[in-house]
Amino acid sequence: MSSNSVFAVIFDMDGLMFDTERMHIRSWIGAASGQCSPEDLMPLRGLPSRIFCEQMARLLPAGADIDALLLQKRKLMRDELHKNGVPHKPGLTELLEELRRRGIPTAVATSNPRKVAEQMLETAGVRDYFAATVFGDEVENGKPAPDIFLAAAERLGVPPEDCLALEDAPNGAAAAISAGMKTVMVPDLDEPPPELAAKLFAKLQSLRDVIGLLD
Repeated sequence: MSSNSVFAVIFDMDGLMFDTERMHIRSWIGAASGQCSPEDLMPLRGLPSRIFCEQMARLLPAGADIDALLLQKRKLMRDELHKNGVPHKPGLTELLEELRRRGIPTAVATSNPRKVAEQMLETAGVRDYFAATVFGDEVENGKPAPDIFLAAAERLGVPPEDCLALEDAPNGAAAAISAGMKTVMVPDLDEPPPELAAKLFAKLQSLRDVIGLLD
């Protein structure tokens, strides 16, 4: 792909930029006192918070206070991030610097609510790289619907077909494909199923490898 065929790059956040998916899973299991498992939570990755909580309510015993569990989950997550910082995925800084050098604008499209995501981006020291952000509480339909990616392209002022979308999870990749974007998956916890893999522009090992697509 030549560099002039990519006019913007849109990033997912958890599992793609930051090695935080395992933290989310640990925090939910801790908040629920072990009443759910990693296998229960894996298919829910990338869903907006509201839908995630609805699914959690179905997993847990009747009468579980999901709002209280969400607050406890976020506290556990904050405590771990405060203790250990926000872990970057390999190649994140190199890719962001290269995109800045080339003048290619970037956006974040994450299912996290604004308050949570903004704090994580600031703590990780990468907020200033992004010209636009779209959060899960700002769109009607979350991933795997295309809304969040379409909103990101609109805020950048770039047609979806001229955007490169970077995702780590199947739900997010499906959303970007539905938005009509060139979709690259850098798998984190699971590989794309065959029917999704066939629709990807590329599947790469790390964000550092994305730089090669720009040449």
